[in-house]
Amino acid sequence: MKLFRTPGLLFLLAIIAAPLTWAEAPLRKLSVLPTTDSSAYGLGSALQSALSTLYQQAGTYEVTTSNEALSGFTPLQISRMLEANRTELLSFVLIEPERLSIFIFDKEQPLQFIVGTKSFNDGTPAPIDSALIETRFREAFAEATTSLAQKSFQDLPGANTDAAIAKSERRDNRIAQETRLLFRELASQTDSSLYFGAQIGMARFGSAGQSSSTVAFGFNGGYQVAPRISVEAGLSASTYLMGSLGARYKIPFAEEIVTLSVGLDAASVFRAITQKAGYTNPNLQYNSPPINDGSLFVGPGIFFDIPLLGAALRGDIRLYVGNGSNILMGTYGFVYYL
Repeated sequence: MKLFRTPGLLFLLAIIAAPLTWAEAPLRKLSVLPTTDSSAYGLGSALQSALSTLYQQAGTYEVTTSNEALSGFTPLQISRMLEANRTELLSFVLIEPERLSIFIFDKEQPLQFIVGTKSFNDGTPAPIDSALIETRFREAFAEATTSLAQKSFQDLPGANTDAAIAKSERRDNRIAQETRLLFRELASQTDSSLYFGAQIGMARFGSAGQSSSTVAFGFNGGYQVAPRISVEAGLSASTYLMGSLGARYKIPFAEEIVTLSVGLDAASVFRAITQKAGYTNPNLQYNSPPINDGSLFVGPGIFFDIPLLGAALRGDIRLYVGNGSNILMGTYGFVYYL
């Protein structure tokens, strides 16, 4: 198959793309990533080169090519790729045995994307040959760039906002179905809204003028109800068995390496597990500060997350106050996305 292998065909594609030029618009930096090729056509390099040429001839982009493919469809991975290439836009071709798609990611829309997709099987008996693939490639490019000009973005998998849900409901069923098929494998690396984790650390208790410290460990689970807001429940064990329920707010700033969240929790002591924390004063009823079962606490917390693939490394500091007592906890561990 000789698709895109000659300068003549590349020049023809450039002429076809010419009507998409907006001469007065400022040039935007765009990087063309390697083709994702799950077909047997062997067109990965040719499609990347042809796509780069089309963008150059469109006249509104400052185009470069990259040797590094996008490793996941998450806002974090896309942001990292944009920064690594020092660009405003990313684009690449996904070619499969029965369809071809062109994706565009815009730095100004970190939770959304553009896709132009065309099927090779449109109900006609035409064989899947060079001419058909060239036609579908041009059609997908025109669809993607037109959608970009019209700002017709779709939401990334996992970007669960009210606006995303409303937009999804209005979207044409055919497009929604095609999008689900396209992301069947790619979206498997995307963080979901539901997560659980496990942590270990230290807890310091203060009550009745006494204080003590002990090892603490626990489990937590949460659900992201908005892009920066989540609710979380936890169970921790140290000197006391405690349950907590609270809310988390992710502070909005560049989230490339570490994310920072603040929270407010309500907690309750279920029962005392052990109170031997090293106190030997015979005048004390317990060897650690006495906190009654059922005591209620409330307090703030700060949370640091280092995102990993499908998980996050978490550290937190929480302060609980109530009934004349206080509890300070600092833990670290992992959070996994389901």
